[in-house]
Amino acid sequence: MDDIAAKIEEISCKEDFLSFLAQLAADFRASPQEWENRTVDQYLEAVQSWVEDFSTSEYNDVDWSRVEYSIMARILYMGKLYE
Repeated sequence: MDDIAAKIEEISCKEDFLSFLAQLAADFRASPQEWENRTVDQYLEAVQSWVEDFSTSEYNDVDWSRVEYSIMARILYMGKLYE
């Protein structure tokens, strides 16, 4: 597991989440060749596929009934518009 993935378990507040996003963006800028999905459409399709696949996986450890989907959707959508 790389350093960024390890940070996921440490996120417990907005500041942690913002730091994680900054690290994720910096990782892409520094090492785009390590990313499977290098365009926005590829990235979003991979997110969709992962949710579909992982939610029915035997390894699923996410309580999908507790996820605030409208907030996640707003965050992703605002990335389209916000400067």
